[in-house]
Amino acid sequence: MPNADAFRVLDHKLRNTAKALKSWSMKNIGSINLQLIIAREIVARLEAAQERRILSVEEVALRKRLKWRCLGLASMSRTIACQRSRMLYLEHGDANTKFFHLQACHRIRKNYIHSQTVDGHVVVNNEHMADALFAHFNGLLGSPAQRSRTVRFDLLNLPTLDLSALDVCFTEDEIWAVVRDIPAEKAPGPDGFTGLFYKKKPGQSSKPTSSPPSTPSVPWTAGTST
Repeated sequence: MPNADAFRVLDHKLRNTAKALKSWSMKNIGSINLQLIIAREIVARLEAAQERRILSVEEVALRKRLKWRCLGLASMSRTIACQRSRMLYLEHGDANTKFFHLQACHRIRKNYIHSQTVDGHVVVNNEHMADALFAHFNGLLGSPAQRSRTVRFDLLNLPTLDLSALDVCFTEDEIWAVVRDIPAEKAPGPDGFTGLFYKKKPGQSSKPTSSPPSTPSVPWTAGTST
């Protein structure tokens, strides 16, 4: 259709692709959770029967295959759950949605300190817990201790190392060595650009132009100012 909206056509094709993938998954793989439940149930019954009698060779082989099957199904189930959680976070993670607030509230509940034991007494008041924490760490870090002995490191003849190279700026070759080691399908930063973008950005050469050692240039920062 020459007059059709390109975005609507793309949306229609993506929806049809998603339906086809779901249909293929159900026909060739099926329900992973259901298969896992059935396999675990059969293994549990075989192990219960083993307590009363000796299993046959076929039953032992079946239990072994089912245990391997359970490991594979459990790994696949974790992978699917991880992918779904990643897609959900990409869709609603940064938005002001119920999902974001639930995640923030969960972190607050997880990191919240409900009580502390100080000198055998349980403290639940926030101000008292803060004072107890301050007094504890102030006693460890804030009070100098008098030492009766000291260590003379100059008499131990320890080898000395030249660490001045740690303050030298990164060279252009070192930066490109790191870029080449970045996985192509993963994003090293929160901007979402994958390693493939940094390795093969359109319109850039395979190696940046030379620049002073103090400010090595990289292709994705060309033309920008700090």
